[in-house]
Amino acid sequence: MFERSALKKSSEDSLHQREKEEFRRIFSSLDEANLADREAVFEAFIEEDRHLTPEELLETLKRRGFSRGLDFVTQTLDLLCRYGFAQAKSFEGRPTLYEHRHLEEHHDHLICTKCGQIIEFVHPTIESLQEEMARLYGFKPLSHKLEIYGLCSGCQTKRVPTLPLSLASPGEKVRFCRFLGGEKLRARLTSMGLQVGDTVEVINNCGPVIVSAKGARLALGRGLAQKILVSLCQD
Repeated sequence: MFERSALKKSSEDSLHQREKEEFRRIFSSLDEANLADREAVFEAFIEEDRHLTPEELLETLKRRGFSRGLDFVTQTLDLLCRYGFAQAKSFEGRPTLYEHRHLEEHHDHLICTKCGQIIEFVHPTIESLQEEMARLYGFKPLSHKLEIYGLCSGCQTKRVPTLPLSLASPGEKVRFCRFLGGEKLRARLTSMGLQVGDTVEVINNCGPVIVSAKGARLALGRGLAQKILVSLCQD
């Protein structure tokens, strides 16, 4: 185990050294200004080796005594994207994140909509199927991305058995368990074609809760959605 870890670290160190040499060569040949400070940003960025915002990278740099501000860090990250050292990622509901671009490597992402965790994965079958579909349609792919949004295992274990509809996540299928609020509320929901035991899919819960029920879209105000207790449907 120690030997494998040592070999992995040695390989990463070698890769980072090559990346730094390429950085100096390319940035010098293009006469980019403030080369030393930009290299400091680049070094911190590749050592972090995760998805991060310019603000998060700046915090790391400040701990190292870096004196430049956020605009300089953001500008440098954009230059790294332009010259092939980084990629900007815009995941739903999150600020732009940057990740190190490893040459000749591709991965996809699982994104938790609750805690924001990002999991990278590679699956040969998925890659092969995408290539097969491109060939089927005579299409020449140049790039692609796969982002799967959902709940990570940690967030799933924290969920309670029943919760208000207003707290269900977009994409979740839930079953109506109980209506709080008496006969008036029950009659209102019945007039919409909803009753205890129905299963709906949450489309959006930002503002009014939009659900798909029996092939139709329904809008439920947040106050109403808070009075509908639901259970999560298991796959």
